[in-house]
Amino acid sequence: MPRSPGPRGAYAKTPRRREEILDAAFQVFARSGYLNSSMSEIAKRAGMTMPGVTHHFPTKSGLLEAVLRERDDDAGSRLLGRRGVGLLNGLLEIAERDEHDRGLTQLFAILSAEATIDDHPAHAYFHDRYLLILRTVRQAFEEAAEDGDLRPGVLPAEAAQMYAALSDGLQLQRLYGVDQSRQATLTRRFLQSVVQTSLDG
Repeated sequence: MPRSPGPRGAYAKTPRRREEILDAAFQVFARSGYLNSSMSEIAKRAGMTMPGVTHHFPTKSGLLEAVLRERDDDAGSRLLGRRGVGLLNGLLEIAERDEHDRGLTQLFAILSAEATIDDHPAHAYFHDRYLLILRTVRQAFEEAAEDGDLRPGVLPAEAAQMYAALSDGLQLQRLYGVDQSRQATLTRRFLQSVVQTSLDG
């Protein structure tokens, strides 16, 4: 049976145009942050007109949310369906990814600092994101304890906070070029110090 023809003309270009805008916005936000960037700058980098950009993303805040959500999806996919030590191994995969993507690290470092301002458009996003990270990692440690994999005396909630602080701190040090050890290596050492089962790799 012949295949149905795919979308043509403007319809075929729409997904590609959205990706071009998101890529341009990613680069601009990662360099200038949200507050110091403009839709016109994003449009210029995407090689489009302002009306072309606003047709897909009417507001800068909406474009910011789309960039953040898209970049977060990859991390979520690495943890999907995992529990306990298996989820901790997923965190190591994310650390490896972050280590090789300076732009992504810079984007989240700049925006998470900016978004501490209550009326920043990404304030709620980062607030909820931290809650999700802490809840997810705490649950992984709790599951590790249920499976007999957590070292005695380790408190899951505290261990989750230490993981989040370590992850953020190592990323900042790497952006400044002052860390001498790989982020994934130190993350592995921390996680291995709280579980008594060998992590993958």
